[in-house]
Amino acid sequence: MSVASEASQVNLDFLINDLGLRQVSNTSLFRKGNIFVISPSVQNKSNTFELGESLMKKYDPENDEGYLLVRVKEKFLMAKLHAFQRKMMTPSTQKSTKSKPPHWKFIVIDSIIPRIENSQDREVTYSIQAPSQKQLISYFNKNE
Repeated sequence: MSVASEASQVNLDFLINDLGLRQVSNTSLFRKGNIFVISPSVQNKSNTFELGESLMKKYDPENDEGYLLVRVKEKFLMAKLHAFQRKMMTPSTQKSTKSKPPHWKFIVIDSIIPRIENSQDREVTYSIQAPSQKQLISYFNKNE
């Protein structure tokens, strides 16, 4: 198993065992009550991830408390999903090809203040939090 896939598996175990999230099928979608988490894994050298339109259609901002929890090697980056969606996932930045359904592609810029850029328009950026695992455990288990 490669180092990248080992890190991905450790992060997946953390989401399920430590945060108490339930993975929906074999997707990057996780749930816990009304908490809705999309957790794509960034394990490539280009630091990119994609979010598909079909996955986003499952999110109901009226009833779901939504989060984007990006897994980057051994750490996590977190944003409120609705705010991220409004700024970063516009019709003009959506991609579609013959081989892939509509989606958005993003680049993680790992710096002192991490941010995400939309690959279709690199001017569209979003500053994102980098909480510790301890902070995530406290946050996602606050109502238990």
